[in-house]
Formats: sequence, structure tokens, C-alpha cells
Amino acid sequence: MPAHNEQLRASVSILLIAHCLGRRFNIGTIKGITVQILLDTFDIIGMVHYGIAGSSNDSVYIGDVSVPNYVAYTGSWTWKKEYALYLYFGSEMVVCLKHLEFRSAEENVTELNFGNFNFPEKGENLLAMIDFTPQQLYSVGKPMEEVFWLPIDPKLFNIASELQDVKLKQCVSETYCLPETPKVVYGLRGSTADIYLDNAAYREFLFKAFNVSTVDEESAAIVMISLSNGVPCIVFRGVSDYAGGEGLLSSTSLTYLAAVNALSVAVEFIGLFGEELHDH
Repeated sequence: MPAHNEQLRASVSILLIAHCLGRRFNIGTIKGITVQILLDTFDIIGMVHYGIAGSSNDSVYIGDVSVPNYVAYTGSWTWKKEYALYLYFGSEMVVCLKHLEFRSAEENVTELNFGNFNFPEKGENLLAMIDFTPQQLYSVGKPMEEVFWLPIDPKLFNIASELQDVKLKQCVSETYCLPETPKVVYGLRGSTADIYLDNAAYREFLFKAFNVSTVDEESAAIVMISLSNGVPCIVFRGVSDYAGGEGLLSSTSLTYLAAVNALSVAVEFIGLFGEELHDH
């Protein structure tokens, strides 16, 4: 794209990152790099990121569009290795299993014990345990800070809160419709990782441990880049599946419907954002 084209420069003042089926590929890092290149090339005043996601919250249904106020990268783990401690009492030996922890005492992290997910019964597991670790956020003019939850820009989030009445698509065809009218939901938390989540147990763990309602592969990367560059960002995620949950609805057509709903909300937001700029 030619840098001298002022009309093009104006058209990308709001960066719209569109991807309908992106959640099924490990492209979060590539998306982040692409966004950084665009930020370095153009005068970007805001980022609108939309796409599809799985639902990890039983109250968020296929077709709904989530507007999170926080996202986190839950794919960064520190393994806690297990070792054996041998204690001798006379002629008897007792073996105690301990964990080596590679983190500072100040860190407040969530742990996952793989033994809790053994089937059919819980018990010891050679995978031991992992910690979910924070990310290092580098911003211009600020010292590095470790963060787990990445906040959505509050001004953009407030503008988005006016979109509750947006009419969302409910039917794929005349004979195939969702049982409930999709809605826009606000203020939930989103999770990003390098995996396509299709596992009921891990889905439940993420919801209980972090209270996340959607899972995807890009949002945290985009928000991290926005925070590093001091550019406001908003995220819209259309629910396309239940991430391994017990929902009966699942098809490529519903993925399309979820993407269209997310796009519809994003487009309405851009209109509101434009009005805010004009008024100020």
C-alpha cells in the first residue's frame, strides 16, 4: 500500500482487523506483527478487532457477540517439575513427592494440576502441574511491567455499550435458526491461547479459574500491541461454538453466522466512533 496515498491513509485511521475463520489457526502472533507494521506505517487512531470465539460460559450462546473489558493470554505456562525426596527412618524409607517451583514468591498465579483431570479417577500425573504466567508489557516511556489481564480502552468500551439494540442474525436459512435471539453481552472476560479449544474439562477450568467467557487465538495479541503503542483498542467476538461443551448446535454455517454478527456490531461501532470524532 503506497504511503503517499492520503485517501488510503485516512481510510485506515481506524484499523479494522477482519477474520471470519481465523480462530482455527495459530496466527495470533502473526496478527500482532501485522498490526505493529501497520501502526509503524500509518497514523492509526484506534483499533477495532473482531472475529469468532468459543464460549466457555454456559450463559453465552452461539450467535451472541461478546464485548470484553479484559482479555488474557492463557497459553503461557511455567511447568512445575516433580522430584522425589527420600526420607529414612531407621530401616524404613518414605518417598515424598515435591514440586520445584520456578517463580518468585511475589507472583500471584493460578495453577493447574493435571492429576485432577485423570480419568476415570483423580491421582498423580507425570505431567505434574503448571502455572499460568503473566506477560511482559513494554510501553514507550514506561518501565516494563508484568501483566496478566489486559484492559480494553475504557472510552471505546463506553461507546460500544450503546450497541445493545443492534439486531443480530438468528437464522442461517429459512429452515435453520438459532433457538434464542442472539444478543450483545458486555463486560465479560476473554481468553487467548495458541490452541483451538475443544475440551469440556479445560473449558470448565478456564471459566472457574479465570471467569473467562470466550476463548480465541488472537485478541490478547492485538490488545497487547495496542497497549504497547498507546493506541486504543476494542474487541468484538461472535460465539461460533461451545469449545468442547455440551451445546448441540455446531456447524460451519453457524461459524459464518457468528462472524457476520461480530462484523455487524463492529460496523455499528465504527459509525458511533465517527460521530464521536465529529462532535469533538
